[in-house]
Amino acid sequence: MKRILFALLLIQLSGCDTLDLVPVSQRSVEGFYRTPTQLNQAIMGCYNGLRNALVSQQYSYMLTESRSDNTFQSLDYNDGNITRFSETSFLPVLYTAWSNSYNKIQRCNKVLEELPNVSLSEDLARQYEGEAKFIRALLYFDMVRFWGGVPVVTTSLTIAEGYAVSRNSVDEVYQQIEKDLADAAQLLPASYDNANRGRATRWAAKGFLGKVLVYQSGYPLNKNRWNEAAGFLKEVIDSGQFEFFESYAAIFRHQNEWGRQSVFSLAFKSGAEGEGNSFPTRNAPNFISRTEVPFGGSPYQLFLSAGLLESFEPGDLRKDAAITSQWTHTSGEIIKTMPFSRKYLDGPVAAANDWDINWIALRYDDVLMLYAESLNEIGYDGNGEAFSILNRIRHRAGLKPKTAVEVSSQQAYRLWMESERRWEFCFENQRWFDLVRTDRALEVMTAFLKGYGLEAAMQSRDRYYYPIPQSAIDINSKLIQNPGYE
Repeated sequence: MKRILFALLLIQLSGCDTLDLVPVSQRSVEGFYRTPTQLNQAIMGCYNGLRNALVSQQYSYMLTESRSDNTFQSLDYNDGNITRFSETSFLPVLYTAWSNSYNKIQRCNKVLEELPNVSLSEDLARQYEGEAKFIRALLYFDMVRFWGGVPVVTTSLTIAEGYAVSRNSVDEVYQQIEKDLADAAQLLPASYDNANRGRATRWAAKGFLGKVLVYQSGYPLNKNRWNEAAGFLKEVIDSGQFEFFESYAAIFRHQNEWGRQSVFSLAFKSGAEGEGNSFPTRNAPNFISRTEVPFGGSPYQLFLSAGLLESFEPGDLRKDAAITSQWTHTSGEIIKTMPFSRKYLDGPVAAANDWDINWIALRYDDVLMLYAESLNEIGYDGNGEAFSILNRIRHRAGLKPKTAVEVSSQQAYRLWMESERRWEFCFENQRWFDLVRTDRALEVMTAFLKGYGLEAAMQSRDRYYYPIPQSAIDINSKLIQNPGYE
């Protein structure tokens, strides 16, 4: 996959920048989609767009991890406003996220439109359709969690059409995501050869479909889709294609980047015109010794909250695997007051922000824990599989198992799951989304912000979503602003 991905990437498939708020067709590419090779290049462009949206762009963590109680940024960067809940519709990172997302969605739409015009084998045509729908679903999955209802656009638009789109409801966006993933699960192959590894499989589609159904069962839709979610997640578990790593730290090592702990990963390669992974650099302190982090860290690093550090149970192996508590300044001083995330800080690196290590977009552990959560929502069982799964997670972390005596109800299990997911997936851009879907964000973040004198900042559940970027509204007045930001 890496060989294909980085030889053919960076084909521009979208319209001019001023129209990025919605997908707009680009007449200059009309002659491009004619051969199987060109179509494969276009699919690689879709994967590149997904990597960009979920990892490479700074908004991928600014709008997720920086929003949660895992971090706190006091300076006036974009994520400084986000972490203090003081953002407005004029915040630049919001328009970047909005326009980039639709830019990448347009790539998928264009592939799907041109697919019938290219002579392909039936299997390859099905695969390309499944890949484009899978990627489009993941892009919309982030958008609906950032802004709530957004315009659902599944075709290329003319300029006039782009100015006229309006917002769909949250339910309608999820319906499109679910449809795309369900289609992908039917269209995609179960596996690929090594030359094509990293492409989406039917298991990746089913895993994300299960996750999307979990989210629909939570805030704001509160649909009871737990049985369906459990069914898809169980299919992934029963497939035998994936592995529970007995070492937590090993999940994020370069030597295991194609390991079976990953249901779906985004491929990165250093030394290939900016196609490396920026995640390890941006989490490290700006003035860290080059002997500890080659080429140093970033001024935009995630600053970890004391609340997260203090929340780990004594002896939890995940803490040291995920966090570096002590490091050396370029001056030689030993710093003990600025811990940072060390996840994925491994493997070849060609320059700052240019690491050769994949990003796991869906971990097998996530599938297991979402399945356990679904089982608990279907019915609490103090001796059931939901307990076994979380205790397996705890055993790997070096912690004692919990029993029904300690976790004696469905609600108690929910809070246990919330804590385990915080520790398990810290710095993987999940904590904020978890708090919102369980409708715990208002309570948790109000208490967290109180420690900084900002308890009034988390005004209501309106803050579960970001404001629609003002520049998008200025271009298209049909884009009605989210409540609380007028």
